[in-house]
Amino acid sequence: MNQMAPVQVRERNPKPRSPRIAQRRERMRTSVLRTAARIFLERGISGVSVEDILAQADLARSTFYSFFTSKRDLLKHIFEPVFQTGAVHMRGLSGLTPAQQVYGIIDMFPMLWEQFGDALLLRIPNNEFELIEKAHNAYVGALHDRLVEVERAGILRNTSATYTQRLIARSAIDIVRVYRLDPNFKQLYRSTMEGMLLVDSAHRIGAA
Repeated sequence: MNQMAPVQVRERNPKPRSPRIAQRRERMRTSVLRTAARIFLERGISGVSVEDILAQADLARSTFYSFFTSKRDLLKHIFEPVFQTGAVHMRGLSGLTPAQQVYGIIDMFPMLWEQFGDALLLRIPNNEFELIEKAHNAYVGALHDRLVEVERAGILRNTSATYTQRLIARSAIDIVRVYRLDPNFKQLYRSTMEGMLLVDSAHRIGAA
């Protein structure tokens, strides 16, 4: 039997030949992610196709598929970095005073808005949750760890890490929606969140 020559498999995302090309591709990829997040927010995730994204981003189909395998893969790359960045940020708060940890959590959301824009405001459909389940659970766990420490200090307005975590989950992003276009966004966001989360005597501690 004749031995067949090995088939050379071409990588879907081969490494660019130069740093300049790599930077240009990364800028293009980031632009696609931001464009897709904006369209998803405006029209709903189920109502947007890959063709819609290609048209809005002025992108060739081959270029899109050099970055993402599918619309679901695109969704994962929109949502997952938000949760990963949030989890890393909260783990970095360990060792600070309880009040500083709360302000660190509060200030995380404006930071995520600046970094990810409309992706922060999106809600992933329940049937696609598995795409980000691992990153989401890591984020929830990191937030829980911080709030348990804060609860022991007795500075949470509702006295409970569990209730505070639920309150953050249900209100933090909606408050971003309210204030995000205001020139004093960060200040308004912080004052609103600290009023909900902290007892009055803890306000402004660690706020600098």
